[in-house]
Amino acid sequence: MRKTLIGCVLTLVGAWMIGCIFIAAAIFVPNMSTWEGTRIWYAIFGDGPYEADLQQSMALGLPFAVGILILVIGLLILAVEYFRTERVGAGMSAPTQSPADGEETKRTLLTVDKPLAAGAEDIPTMKEVRS
Repeated sequence: MRKTLIGCVLTLVGAWMIGCIFIAAAIFVPNMSTWEGTRIWYAIFGDGPYEADLQQSMALGLPFAVGILILVIGLLILAVEYFRTERVGAGMSAPTQSPADGEETKRTLLTVDKPLAAGAEDIPTMKEVRS
């Protein structure tokens, strides 16, 4: 359960980062006068190392890549948790009850004198089981 929650949080954080960067780039695109290729990708990544001097790009390539990485890690955690087989009884112990001071625990075994038949009419009642 904890890993599923971690995967959900990472997926949502990654999607939020990517979405915010896309919205910021879409708002910035009308202010650009020159670009190469797609305007929105150019607004996010820019052209080269000297592009920041021209201020035609927001230079959000690194945060965008980190957002994609966080999103992919979250989705991988969710996929692993979804397809993981659950081991029955793993990490779960049987509940124990300790008797009160001075009491003894009474344990009874269910014994049947005759074998049960397959028909519904031969199912013993509670009175028969207790006696």
